[in-house]
Amino acid sequence: MALTDDELTLLEYIYDKAEGDLAKPVDVWSVFDRDTAGSAARKLQDSGLIELASVADDYRITGFGIDQVSNLRALRSNGPARMAALRLRLIHWLYSHYLHGGGPDSTEVFKVSDQAAYIGQPFSDREIVLAVDYLQTAGLIDGMRLDQSEHLIRPVLTPKGVDCAESEKTVSEFLNPPTSNGPTFNVRIDGSQNVVVGTQTDFTQNNTSGIEPAVLAQLVHFATVAREGIPSYGLDEAEQIEVQEAAQELESEAQSDAPERGRLRRLTDRLVAAVTPAAGSALGGIVTALGEQAVSAISG
Repeated sequence: MALTDDELTLLEYIYDKAEGDLAKPVDVWSVFDRDTAGSAARKLQDSGLIELASVADDYRITGFGIDQVSNLRALRSNGPARMAALRLRLIHWLYSHYLHGGGPDSTEVFKVSDQAAYIGQPFSDREIVLAVDYLQTAGLIDGMRLDQSEHLIRPVLTPKGVDCAESEKTVSEFLNPPTSNGPTFNVRIDGSQNVVVGTQTDFTQNNTSGIEPAVLAQLVHFATVAREGIPSYGLDEAEQIEVQEAAQELESEAQSDAPERGRLRRLTDRLVAAVTPAAGSALGGIVTALGEQAVSAISG
């Protein structure tokens, strides 16, 4: 579910104050301004995340709201996901300077940029230093080190780093392109050309659902490609979370012992809708087309 930063802030405030008690009313308006947070409260209520607890406009968290915040905080604390996002954001940050003909004085100033947070939680100094070291060792960025400084002075992208920024891949995917002998999926765009999107890895599953294993494999492939492309879509954090959650649920259902066709169709539709805002980008358009193929496969 895509939520704005204001909506997430309000939801998390109610979550924290409720302390897991679904019946506990939370006074919101002594802290938040009605004029600025009123629309956020209505969106959360309409989405079933909170509900009115009294005529005084106190709110209660719902079970659904508790699940959403728990999932959000689990994503925020996912170390590999945070580092993957940070490395790519450092590359994009330096690429922006590269395009405009300038450069930062040090990688240390990244922490005050608009890219220095992951799902609302700032990257730590330690995380930034580790990411800088990794990118320099990988030959993607370069700069000078003075005395015992952990940061690079006048950091720049190397030619390899520019290629990484323009590849629309994560740093890991750029440095370690996947190899597979499995079949490829061809996605037709604008009726004129075929674009190969990844490969379908070997997929073996025993199930009694009556759904062809090849269809389940196609759904898993769509979910995997959609999830791995998140850093390159240009989506805001709330939209990224929606893609992540939808992809995980689709992949989990498709790989379960008894996948249900109706649920698979709903989850596939949800993931296509989540990726659609990125359809204007090259990768987003390709993944959206891949999703449309998956919808057709599970509906057939």
